[in-house]
Amino acid sequence: MNRTDDISNLFSRFGASADSYLEFGSQFDYKEKPLALVPATPAPEPVVDIAKPVIKHCDTPLAEAATDRVPASSPVHASQSTAPLRHLLAEVARARQAEAQARNEEALRQALPHGRPAKTRAHVIALISAKGGVGKSTLASALATALRLEGGQTLAIDLDPQNALQHHLGAEPDVAGMGNASLNGENWKPLLLAGSAGSLLLPYGAMSEDERRTLERYLDNDRYWLAGQLANMGLGENDVVILDTPPGRTAYLDQALMVADQVLVVATADAACFVTLDQTERLLSERVAMGQAPLCSYVINQFDSARQFCRDMHEVFKRRLGSSLIGVVALDHAIGEALAYGQNPLLEAMSSPACQDMLLLSDTLKTQLKSMDVAESYAS
Repeated sequence: MNRTDDISNLFSRFGASADSYLEFGSQFDYKEKPLALVPATPAPEPVVDIAKPVIKHCDTPLAEAATDRVPASSPVHASQSTAPLRHLLAEVARARQAEAQARNEEALRQALPHGRPAKTRAHVIALISAKGGVGKSTLASALATALRLEGGQTLAIDLDPQNALQHHLGAEPDVAGMGNASLNGENWKPLLLAGSAGSLLLPYGAMSEDERRTLERYLDNDRYWLAGQLANMGLGENDVVILDTPPGRTAYLDQALMVADQVLVVATADAACFVTLDQTERLLSERVAMGQAPLCSYVINQFDSARQFCRDMHEVFKRRLGSSLIGVVALDHAIGEALAYGQNPLLEAMSSPACQDMLLLSDTLKTQLKSMDVAESYAS
């Protein structure tokens, strides 16, 4: 018996015919799923807050939506709202210092005189330089010794905190000078010291760093500080004041330029000094713009004629400055040696070319002073 007979017998048993039977194959492989032994727990129904409406559609980005759900008055963590105690104490200290400084500045402004004092009758020559190491104090001491008008006195005032001019003029070192006198409101004239060769000197004086800063605050707040000090000295028209200033742009320099009749710029024959000429000329042009026009001259100091480069630089200076270059002082090591022994080199000027150059420079400045007197008499 084959498969066809089995199918015919099966259909005959149920009262049907096997003629309509059609067999076809299936290309699908049906697999039964395994029966789940534990029924799945139904998911909980969502709880809806009846106090808030249900939002069905939302176009706001998730980050913005999360931000909107945070109240504006939400508390901040304590670590973000409170700074360390040492920082808070430092802020209190800074505020207290600022308040004290403001009170001091106000007291200083109240103590300063108002208005420009009368100009001193003496001739004032300020020695300035844009850089240090040019021998400016040496020239100042030489002029204090050699430059003298008939019937008058020449005094040197040291405005440089280095306080070196006293050594050049052989004055007693470490004495109270113009710095402490200014802080104490004293007149300068009784404090003048006698130097070598009949010179007079008012040294800067020994000062602490705090005292120096206090003095310089006076200078910054009172542009006529030096003018007032010179006016109080009661100097005569034949007196000459030599001002030795620190190098560079300082409060002392501004004060000196405010009172100077003549300005002597000290330089050396090198590139470092030559490149500062523009800076010096701009500084002096500011005075011209303010209605002050002191006579400005230049001198080359410590000139070494044995070096070709120095001779070339001298020629460059002459072409740049013209008639404003009124002197050249030779390099002479005897000047430094005299300072070491506490001697005034001008007392033995015949043996030193540099001293001869200094005497010639003094005569040139004296001639300029007399010319200025004649011009003022014609103007009056």
